[in-house]
Amino acid sequence: MLNINPIKFISTNNIQNKYPKKQIGLKSDTFVRSSNNVSFKGCESADNNSFIKWAQETDFIKTQLPEILTNPNYKLGSGFSHSAYIIPGNKDYILRTPNMKVQKNYNFENADIKDTEDKDLNVNIGQEVASIEIPIEDGFPLHIQVLKKQNGKAIGVPPFQAISIEETGSLRKGELPYEALERKAQYASTIHEVAKLPVEAYEKLIDDIRAAEKAGYYFDHLNSNNLLIDEEKGSINLIDMDKNKLPANLGNVLYALTNINYFSTFSSQYDSCPMSNEEIGTAIKDTLQITDKFVQAMKNKGEKFNRDECSYEFFNFINSMPFSFYCHTGDYNMKWEVLEQKGVA
Repeated sequence: MLNINPIKFISTNNIQNKYPKKQIGLKSDTFVRSSNNVSFKGCESADNNSFIKWAQETDFIKTQLPEILTNPNYKLGSGFSHSAYIIPGNKDYILRTPNMKVQKNYNFENADIKDTEDKDLNVNIGQEVASIEIPIEDGFPLHIQVLKKQNGKAIGVPPFQAISIEETGSLRKGELPYEALERKAQYASTIHEVAKLPVEAYEKLIDDIRAAEKAGYYFDHLNSNNLLIDEEKGSINLIDMDKNKLPANLGNVLYALTNINYFSTFSSQYDSCPMSNEEIGTAIKDTLQITDKFVQAMKNKGEKFNRDECSYEFFNFINSMPFSFYCHTGDYNMKWEVLEQKGVA
């Protein structure tokens, strides 16, 4: 049982009432009929690719794709470099394109669609299953990715680097300030939803991470938006995993699950949108519950944190205020002793 006497905890109803749901739907880079003239070269295995088979049967590229790319009603959202689109009549996939104006003279008749599905990957991580290339006479072709659709809303707030201009460090046009009330509400609301999930949801996340690892994929933990909460199914879904044979680091997963990178911004009393002690206390309580359930899931799965492979991000998580409360100590070495006592280090 988790008790933190110095801080009074209250329900998150306060922050939800203070910031209506319509305010906290932030855009993120997450996602989230092919005519006889369309080329399917490179698709010898098209019969085994459900999207390509569907695209052939429905004449998708010629009759639907041009409208999808030009009608804003089909856009799911945009990030720094890409936009995502729904596919009418197909709930299993989405489209992802570079952020560029679609030209009127793209040659949809001679589009090239290829099977890029990784047959070794047996778990949904929002991976690419096909690519579509639309040629143009006087420019670069338009490259479109077809991704498996993942359900859910993104956890937390992306790191400042993801919403700022690298050269200047200033926010990109259209981005809210990092300490904006909407961002703080997004953080508080989503980690509260994660905290409510059962231990089984965390166990499944670990299983998915390990399954993806076997196929050569690595979780990008720097952006908590790469984790989605599916409230309907009570699960945590993965997106935007990198093809990289680095070993999975569960400390990094916990770092992303708690969105601990944003906690100091959320709890700051020195910006224009300070939170109350009660709201900060609720965020800490939710972080403790996430940590406790993830640790229990690791123990159930026989997993352990590796101190010798502790990343900079997990080091910051261990030194965070919420984790100090969790371990009832601020001493770094004693915190690892607590994890050892819990059987996960």
